[in-house]
Amino acid sequence: MLNRIALTLVFTLSFLTYLTADLSVTVQAAPLVFFAGLVFCRVFFSRRVLSAVRSLWASDSLAFVLFLSLLLVGASIQSPVDNSWEFALLLAASLVLARLYTAVVPVEEVLEAFFWSAVVSVVIFVPVSLAGFLEAVSTSARFSPFSFHPNLLGFVFAGYFCAMVWKFMLGDWRTKILSGVLGVICLAVIFFASSRGSILGIVSASAVVAGIAIARRARDRRLPWPRIAIVAMVLLALGYRVQSSPWVADSYDFVDTVLELSDSYRGVDTGLSGRFDKWRGTMSVFSDGTWLSGHGMRSSDSIEQGIDNSYLVLLYEVGLIPVLLIGVRFAGVVARFLMAYARSRDHHVGSVELACSLLALAFVVNNTTARYLLSVGNPYSLLALLFFVSPANHRSGPSPEMMHTVSA
Repeated sequence: MLNRIALTLVFTLSFLTYLTADLSVTVQAAPLVFFAGLVFCRVFFSRRVLSAVRSLWASDSLAFVLFLSLLLVGASIQSPVDNSWEFALLLAASLVLARLYTAVVPVEEVLEAFFWSAVVSVVIFVPVSLAGFLEAVSTSARFSPFSFHPNLLGFVFAGYFCAMVWKFMLGDWRTKILSGVLGVICLAVIFFASSRGSILGIVSASAVVAGIAIARRARDRRLPWPRIAIVAMVLLALGYRVQSSPWVADSYDFVDTVLELSDSYRGVDTGLSGRFDKWRGTMSVFSDGTWLSGHGMRSSDSIEQGIDNSYLVLLYEVGLIPVLLIGVRFAGVVARFLMAYARSRDHHVGSVELACSLLALAFVVNNTTARYLLSVGNPYSLLALLFFVSPANHRSGPSPEMMHTVSA
């Protein structure tokens, strides 16, 4: 329980740093310092400390933690960008600490902490940002309170929404009410932040996860096909009935205004808000051969037009080999969670695997229009980092120490 509370505090602090007036490096480093203390206490006072240290030398850790860390620091150590190698060193240290932590702590424990941090964060966020939110609703301006960029706000709340879905599907009636209300709030924040990448991530990840869940239930012959057919026919009838209603057209106009779907700058016909042109411009920079070595961490911040694509950002900053390693690892993480769900026989364990699949898929898709793929500056990226480094034989159930406590 103490571990869960401490990790919840780490995630929550990572969110609350953006509520400060001055988002300095010192403020952003505070949650990571707390996380380092948590890892030290949790790992080095555990009966599994030796196995945790040994896990650093497992094949997946050698490739995706130690070797990747060396590549990140190596690409940044000669960079002319200020604090490039220091940031690479911080990221490398975070990879090692996260690996040690996930070798001892099961995935469910991490997921529970992320959910409760989402609850605390949203409960704090709503009253302090309500005035700004109401102004965004009335003016259709992008909602970006405090130090949040609208895309970062939508990105983080997309992760929170996925956690709410998990608890809504699994929890008792009290948890369902809590997660349902907060889930609706998360969607409202994402919508009025006009974070279309977050919406795309949620929709695409939900479609994949729902399809796999339906396929598994069909395989186990647990789908109520007659009810599904009736619901589908009712929905089709309602859709046909209301499609010509005036409020449907009004609703579309409102959505178009808030999400700026037809805007001359951010509209759908501008190449993802002009991102295609920026991406092509970035690719032309690699003609000097830096696609292999990179320019160093944080070097993309100095590009005038910016790069809103994590995969291109990392290619520009650290080169091809680290990007391939990161992409392969995240693909493996998603596949591992989905396969674990397909093979699980326990409903509770399966729900954890499915929730992790939803979070990981939404994260990977969202980062095609965001730049938080390998980062520790926000709670969703920190959660993904823990997924990224978790051992291949990760546990979804309670840790051995918890089981010992229960049996005693």
